[in-house]
Amino acid sequence: MGNGQAAAGFSDDLMPGAAAVEGAAAAAGFAAGFAAAFFGAAFFAAGLAAGFAAGFLAAGFFAAGFLAAAFFGAAFFAAGFFAAAFFGAAFFAAGFFAAGFFAAAFFGAAFFAAGFLATAFFAAGLAAAFFGAAFFAAGLAAAFFTAGFLAAGFFGAADFLAAGLAAAFFAAGFLAFFSSAMLNLLNKLTGKNHHYFFTATRLG
Repeated sequence: MGNGQAAAGFSDDLMPGAAAVEGAAAAAGFAAGFAAAFFGAAFFAAGLAAGFAAGFLAAGFFAAGFLAAAFFGAAFFAAGFFAAAFFGAAFFAAGFFAAGFFAAAFFGAAFFAAGFLATAFFAAGLAAAFFGAAFFAAGLAAAFFTAGFLAAGFFGAADFLAAGLAAAFFAAGFLAFFSSAMLNLLNKLTGKNHHYFFTATRLG
């Protein structure tokens, strides 16, 4: 056995068996890498779909918040403005006629009351406008929050893809290590030096 001869009970018939073992190891490594790449692509597609869905929902909420804020703001502002104008005109007329009938003192009091009430209604309309601006800010915050979810989904999918690639490289390394170990085992069993490659098997 020490002078390059095969061990007792072994012959060159072992070589096709070694090639079959090496081919099986290569097939197993390829299948593991393919499965890892497939799962990585699936996780990436799932993360991308979730990100797009979150973006569409964010756009819907943003549009709803913006339109609601604009509508309520315009309604409150118009109501305050028309109410102020109506009550101001009514109190002005009342003050004017009261001044004509009762005296200059009552005339001045009516003007003062009309101005005070008109100011109050104008303040109410301004508060309604601020309330509409608050709705708009809430819709904008929801849009930014959903954009954050979209970014998180995208980076999560990228992480899963990177993990799949790492698994594929790990399977390739394991295949190379397994082939080298089988080659060393054949060399020890047969006493010959066998040289194998991944693309073809060359008997030594």
